Amino acid sequence: MTQVKDLLDRYHADLSARSPWMQFWQRIYDIHAPNRADFTEDHSPGQTRTQEVYDATPRLAARALATALDGLLKAKSSRWFWLTVKDRKLLESHEIQLYLELKRELMWQAVYDVSARFAQRSSEVDLDLVLAGIGYLWIGMNSNKTGLAFKSFHPSTATIRENADGVVDSSTLTVQYTARQAVQRFGVEKIGRRTREALTGTAPQKAKKFKFVQLILPRDDRDAKKMGNLNMPFASVWIDVDSEHKISESGFEEFPLAIPRWETSPGDVYPRGPAAYSAPDARTLNTITKTLLVGGQMAVDPPKWVAADGMLSPVRTFPGGLTVIDGEVAREMKGPPIGQLDLAGNIPLGREMQNDYRIQIEKAFFKDIFDLPQEGPEMTATEIVARKEQFLRNIGPVFGRLEADYIGHITMRVHNLMERAGAFPPPPADLEDVPIQFEYISPIQQAKRQLDAAGFVRTMEILGPIASLKPEIMDNFDTDAVARDAPEYAGMPQKWIMSQEEVDATRQQRAEAQQAQQQLDAAEQGASAIEKLGGAAASAASAGVSGDAAE
Repeated sequence: MTQVKDLLDRYHADLSARSPWMQFWQRIYDIHAPNRADFTEDHSPGQTRTQEVYDATPRLAARALATALDGLLKAKSSRWFWLTVKDRKLLESHEIQLYLELKRELMWQAVYDVSARFAQRSSEVDLDLVLAGIGYLWIGMNSNKTGLAFKSFHPSTATIRENADGVVDSSTLTVQYTARQAVQRFGVEKIGRRTREALTGTAPQKAKKFKFVQLILPRDDRDAKKMGNLNMPFASVWIDVDSEHKISESGFEEFPLAIPRWETSPGDVYPRGPAAYSAPDARTLNTITKTLLVGGQMAVDPPKWVAADGMLSPVRTFPGGLTVIDGEVAREMKGPPIGQLDLAGNIPLGREMQNDYRIQIEKAFFKDIFDLPQEGPEMTATEIVARKEQFLRNIGPVFGRLEADYIGHITMRVHNLMERAGAFPPPPADLEDVPIQFEYISPIQQAKRQLDAAGFVRTMEILGPIASLKPEIMDNFDTDAVARDAPEYAGMPQKWIMSQEEVDATRQQRAEAQQAQQQLDAAEQGASAIEKLGGAAASAASAGVSGDAAE
């Protein structure tokens, strides 16, 4: 592996590449999320950071979009991912479908286990994604190797690099520990000299925080034939920066971080988020609101003037306050010796401007489109489909690109971790060594599938009159395929669906029962016919006897 000096040079180069963004992010967070504005300014724990924030609209709009991200990509209330395989013929096996569904349920339970803290950490990433345009979610096993553990990292503590394909494959994560914390984290024998000296130093030395960095990068010099974490595709190196000392080296089978990025410009590695568009308006709105607050206060409690030497007591402006004035001065002035300055401003115009900027900020955070279209009793099916199509055109490109780098990487990494940990039962024979793929059933994808289903409904509406005259036209459609795909579009579990073999057996039993019933009906009809013929013959014979007797 590369020497410590070379790794530190790489680390400092990454910090330099990120440096221009730090001030940009600081300005955004100052007004959109002051409690997380730790890029170029240091704050003490518990320090108030909202003294210069006069309007909550930017903060509320950012939080609303972060919440919408969670609901549109990975809502806990719905199973937002499915396991599948590239060879669709394999999915015709009900056994394979049930196995893939079992895997999904096991993954779902592991991800949303309380100790994994996925919901909390991913929500922090969602907010950073909205504000900085980038988020960092760590996906790994807990310290006991008994379950998953998710962690989020503030954008000020991480850097990234892209490979030739524009995919992030390198990152550095910086943390600060006191010497005592470093010993608890790494062990006293692994930390650097300066950090170790602080253990026995003065009180300020013991309280001092030292910088540690974890570099995660592709291992280009690996020997794929060898086993062990020193030959895994990705290297992980911990360095005590102040001591310029390598603490440890290990590796990962896949990149351990999900790093969603909102929108990158050509040549840029770091992206811009929606807050980049709202920042100028947010600062202007903040100034307008501050001015309105001052103007409103002056309108309610305007500045006052008094006649010189006309007061015999202090001017008491509180309710019930009594101010004693000089009567002679009052007579000379021929009016009140106390008055108020007329500083009336155009508050309605200020309010109109304030609302305009609020609307602009909310648009920057997609408030006008991120709600799914609501179906109402007054809407026709065609109108519902049209609204959903418009919604998907507006919001699909925005959130669609987050699938690969965000939830796509999460599911892939979780699946591989659990696979290596032996958390899944053995697969069916036909599924061995078959790569698993993922499909995402977010509300956006659900709306797309509902549109597919609506297309079939519209087709049937068009063909209905023709089919009534020419029923054989329905032979053009594989109605069994429609019946088996429709529940998936609605998100229904596969275990509720009978296997194709069971369906065939049920149909065979029904056909045999119908055939038996037909044979029974035919036999009954034959017996009835014979009985009728016998009765007719008897009647004829009786008629013949009567005739002979008559003759």
